[in-house]
Amino acid sequence: MKRLWKVLVLLIIALLAVYFWDDGFKENEPLESPVQPGTAISGGQSFEQQGVSNAKRPEKGISTVVGRSSDELVKLYGEPDRKDLSVFDFEWWIYSANPMIMAGVRDGKVNQIFSADREADVYPYENGQSSEDIYRSTIIESEVEVVVGENQYTFVLNGDDVKNKMLIQSEGLFTQLYIDEEGQELEGVRFIDPMTLVMQQPYDLFYKGELVEVKKPSSEDQMAVDRALERQILDITNIYRKNHDVGILKRDYQLQVVAREHSKEMALQNYFSQDSPTSGSLANRLKLAGIDVKKAGENIALNYTDAIDAVHGWLNSPAHQEVLLDKNFTHIGTGVYGNYYTQNLVQEVEKPVKP
Repeated sequence: MKRLWKVLVLLIIALLAVYFWDDGFKENEPLESPVQPGTAISGGQSFEQQGVSNAKRPEKGISTVVGRSSDELVKLYGEPDRKDLSVFDFEWWIYSANPMIMAGVRDGKVNQIFSADREADVYPYENGQSSEDIYRSTIIESEVEVVVGENQYTFVLNGDDVKNKMLIQSEGLFTQLYIDEEGQELEGVRFIDPMTLVMQQPYDLFYKGELVEVKKPSSEDQMAVDRALERQILDITNIYRKNHDVGILKRDYQLQVVAREHSKEMALQNYFSQDSPTSGSLANRLKLAGIDVKKAGENIALNYTDAIDAVHGWLNSPAHQEVLLDKNFTHIGTGVYGNYYTQNLVQEVEKPVKP
């Protein structure tokens, strides 16, 4: 009996310790893309061109604008709410609502389109569709061949890609399906043309012929790209939160500065960690900025292709998803510097209303 009491006392002490020592700050281990920049492998110069997919591309839905002119995009959806520069030398045309859509436009032509909005027509799929349904009705390959002119590219999907970011080929079009493994449902769909897919290299790549060259942006353009990625991460985070009924977040400028400075410091000082060598933990960085919070969480990522892939990476890491979809958070600050992404989510302390 005494032994039982000792066990109960120890258990109570442990629970109290967790309760009182939990300061409300959740800092996850940084998340790095499994595909590293500059790792495409050449397999030689010449090859015998293989056949392309005979699967017909969708005849309706948002995918039909890929390959068409930006004028046709405007006729269908109107003028975008904003235009964001991309590191791949095209613009993202952002439609914020009804439904939320991101369309890539280069030289007056749509090269890709993405939506995670449950109201978007992503035929032949549906955002929110069960992954079991997709696996049952879709042929999923671990190697996908792309032919552009005289060049052959082979994307190799790893085990996680096959489960949560599969690549489907049809006539002149590729489809990336972004699955939430935890919820076992489709979160977003990207339709993309072959050339842009090769430029972005979202999977391990082997090629024969020439690799598509991506020009490095000027420092001024890179800054514009970073600001664009910050806005897009906020957009995509909020649409995911809306889909999961946990409430959208408000952008907080001070919080954004904290996140931005952390990404910048990681890039310039060549480290990758939630702890800064100069300003310490997230709790300390928020304190130094004078931001008073009840609860806070931080997600960090490196080397992802773009905002879509970065947020998807967080969504498919249980610890990062816990922060991303925490119902208590009210505000967000996102900072991007080159390939470094930082996202700070907080539940702010309510300020007293002035009489």
